[in-house]
Amino acid sequence: MQNWTPEMWQSAGIGLLVGLIIGYFFLRFTKDSVKKQVKTETELQKVKNQLDSQKEQLEKHFAESADLLKNIAQDYQKLYKHLATSSTTLLPELTNKPLFSENLITDESAVKKLEETDGQPRDYSEGSSGLLKGEKINR
Repeated sequence: MQNWTPEMWQSAGIGLLVGLIIGYFFLRFTKDSVKKQVKTETELQKVKNQLDSQKEQLEKHFAESADLLKNIAQDYQKLYKHLATSSTTLLPELTNKPLFSENLITDESAVKKLEETDGQPRDYSEGSSGLLKGEKINR
């Protein structure tokens, strides 16, 4: 190795000092972006946790709803079976007829009108109404 001269020591010291100054300013300017990045990452993790929590709550809600609907369907079946057995026991003369099969419409014109319509509701009337109705005035 060679002997270091005082000029070499001075240039190495100046280079070290300039490197430290540049490093200090570099760290100072990038420090804010690092803080922002860390803040953004924590916010992202917080949002992910909230999303996972909401997904869990939704899954729990739909599972519970499905169980409740299943119970309702089972209770409905039990009620229907109870009504069917009770009707045959209490009303033996109706055992040949299916349950709830009576036609409640007895007026023939009403039956004919129901057969003619297609069952769709209409948003208009059959004829004129109100002021535009074509009534003749007798004087």
